[in-house]
Amino acid sequence: MKFYAALILCAALPVMAQSATSDPLNGADFVVNCVSEGSGGAVTLARSGATDKGFIITDDIRGEATIIAGLNSLTFLHIMDKDVVTFVVDFENLNYDMSIKGPHAAQDFGSCGDPIR
Repeated sequence: MKFYAALILCAALPVMAQSATSDPLNGADFVVNCVSEGSGGAVTLARSGATDKGFIITDDIRGEATIIAGLNSLTFLHIMDKDVVTFVVDFENLNYDMSIKGPHAAQDFGSCGDPIR
């Protein structure tokens, strides 16, 4: 009986490990497309290479970002001239909040689709 339990566990571990590593919160590569509720503009956030580096693309913002993990969320931090841009994506409800601090201060929020891996 122990043999069969061990056999089942050995067969299930790779599947469980794969599903855990494909989660954006656990360092997986992904792209998430979002839409601003204010302007209707598109927002694309991505991570490549399973690092703390990502990318932001909007109508006005394009560049690399540092990714900071939070509770069920990831924060994309991008510095652009004298502005600091933060996108916080909540992966439980698939919403985002964006703020720009600096000379071009702004706020935005919207909804996101499921992450594409």
